[in-house]
Amino acid sequence: MQPANSSSAAFYERYLPWFLAALCCWVIFQNLGTAHLFEPDEGRNAERGRELLLLNDWVIPHENFVPALNKPIFLYWLIAIAYKLFGVSEWSARLPSALAALGCLFLIYGFVRERWGACEAAWSALILLTNIQFFLYSRIVIFDMTLTFFTTLSLVEFQRALEAVDAGPRRLHGALMCAGMGLATLVKGPIGALIPGMIISLHLLFRREWSFLAWRNLMIGAVVFCAIVAPWAAWTETRHPGYLRYFLWEENVLRFLTPHFQRSQPWYFYFLVVVFGFFPWSFLLPSAIKDIWNKRPARDDLLLLLWIVVPFLFFSASHSKLPHYILPIFPALAVLTAKAVNTMNTERGSARRGAFALPWLALFIAVFYLMIGAHWPALLHHDIRETIVQMSPSQNIANIVIIFVSAGFAFSAAAGLWKDRRIVYLYHGLGMALFLFFVAQIFASASHTRSAKTLAERTVPFLQPQSRLVFYDSYLTSMPFYLRVASPIWVIWSGRNKIVMQNTFIAEKQPRPAAGFGQVLFTFEEFSEEWKAAKQPLLVFLKQRQMARLLRQGGDTPRELTTVGEFILVSNR
Repeated sequence: MQPANSSSAAFYERYLPWFLAALCCWVIFQNLGTAHLFEPDEGRNAERGRELLLLNDWVIPHENFVPALNKPIFLYWLIAIAYKLFGVSEWSARLPSALAALGCLFLIYGFVRERWGACEAAWSALILLTNIQFFLYSRIVIFDMTLTFFTTLSLVEFQRALEAVDAGPRRLHGALMCAGMGLATLVKGPIGALIPGMIISLHLLFRREWSFLAWRNLMIGAVVFCAIVAPWAAWTETRHPGYLRYFLWEENVLRFLTPHFQRSQPWYFYFLVVVFGFFPWSFLLPSAIKDIWNKRPARDDLLLLLWIVVPFLFFSASHSKLPHYILPIFPALAVLTAKAVNTMNTERGSARRGAFALPWLALFIAVFYLMIGAHWPALLHHDIRETIVQMSPSQNIANIVIIFVSAGFAFSAAAGLWKDRRIVYLYHGLGMALFLFFVAQIFASASHTRSAKTLAERTVPFLQPQSRLVFYDSYLTSMPFYLRVASPIWVIWSGRNKIVMQNTFIAEKQPRPAAGFGQVLFTFEEFSEEWKAAKQPLLVFLKQRQMARLLRQGGDTPRELTTVGEFILVSNR
């Protein structure tokens, strides 16, 4: 491939940012509200934002009108504001994650452009946008994309503060760094400050930049951080004494040190997350690692390496592992991969051309496998089998198009047919956008079997003003959201389980419901009396295997109203 000339440089400097901005907006916002809310995380978080408005309580998050203090409140503020502006919907609930993803892309583009140029910046943003995990979490109502944005802001502003010559700009960037850490803490707790804090500390240690820790800088940073975090923490502790101890100790320390939350995984878990989550660009990571290994890393590379290695090792050491925990490393992975891509673009070696074809070859194999699996379902993993078998004709056509596009791109890259770097970039951008459009369709289809929306829609015709909704030894977090309930749904449980309403905090602490609402949690024995004495219609959601227990309650024999999957809706009338 030819090195960049003046016209290529003008393309990257003048025209490409507009193309990239349009591509980012389209990829992130297309079909954002199409998928149903996934159980349990999306339903839980979307409903907590709705109840914030319903109860007009901007301090304590509530779920099913019960205080839920296992997470801070900032994400719920953002969701509630989106509801205020655009109405309550799946689209509004996902808007904060989508905007956070867009913010990450712009931060990385600006950061890389300042240091390595417009070409590397464009590739960094494209790679970050089009890896599977970043794309999917940009459209899920979950904390980690917002956390990733503020972590990225903290580290970008740290680098700018470190490079600033004058005291004024250094303090300004340092204050923005601490603001990012404070807001990250409000999003997900101490981890929001701990992860960037460890990266920054090690960076200062390796580079011996101790002047950055001048007392004036530390004082300004501490004031900014405390001004963001302290008011809500104090207000919540006042309203619910003991909250800070529970949250800091059980939700953070115990989660890290013990398998208390039953989320243990093997030590190599996050290697698999990077391979599959950073797909298809994970196939270029060996080349990026080789580039770092074969040459002495530049000073700017140190921050990127720490940005990747520190969170990766930290969460690998934890007893609680989930794929989204390491999402904050993906911006740095994208930058290192973009630097490797730029090297491939400027070198003529056949090995480099072959490596550049790997993402497209991986896409070809993945989509071809899904197409074959649609005809022979036994070849598919059980988690995706139903979704793939039920693909619509339009989705199958999209599959075929992607197969031909990825095969053609893989061949062109391997054979060195692409000579103009501008064409290479445009092909990759448009081809990946097509692939992600297909992924969004699959994502929406998969949600139909992993959401309470269908059951909620079938429940509406049976609702009467005096009806009482009940969950019997089960719970669907998005049911209150879809039914737009204005009072709690009763939840029936043993009274001894370690989790209820998909929540360990509520099971352990059994907090009192919001003021003005009656009892929410009932034991089986308590509900037996309510069932026998009920003078109002009881609409009970339960799993089919629980029907025998309900029949033993006595009283009126339940009448089956509708069935969706493993759930049945029954009534006492």
